[in-house]
Amino acid sequence: MKKRISELEKYYSGFPEWYWIYGLHDAEILSFSEMQLPPDWKSKTPRYNCLEIQLNSVGAMTKIKKIVFYNYSLKSDFDISTLKKPWWMGDKLTLLPDNRFLLEVEIEDAKGERYVFSITFEDVSVK
Repeated sequence: MKKRISELEKYYSGFPEWYWIYGLHDAEILSFSEMQLPPDWKSKTPRYNCLEIQLNSVGAMTKIKKIVFYNYSLKSDFDISTLKKPWWMGDKLTLLPDNRFLLEVEIEDAKGERYVFSITFEDVSVK
């Protein structure tokens, strides 16, 4: 058992500390909000825009209420705000060569249809 725990710790150590390693499967997506931000040009990494996702993660392994993606770009070909009762089914996080992240989230709506929501971003806040 100790060997298995050690293997898992090694695997999870490769993820950023903000990542929800135990999963958000079965989290209900409550809302999406896009905002343009006034860049702070004095900052090394000014923030131009953000996408805020509000969650009800009572049924998920990780308890998160809100994720805010900064300097994001949507890569999906559908409007996620049109989905009725979307649920977070799983995700895949990738570090891109330009040090941005790609997050691909599998979402299921009230009809049981599944979609992949893809977003690239530079920074994130998880609460």
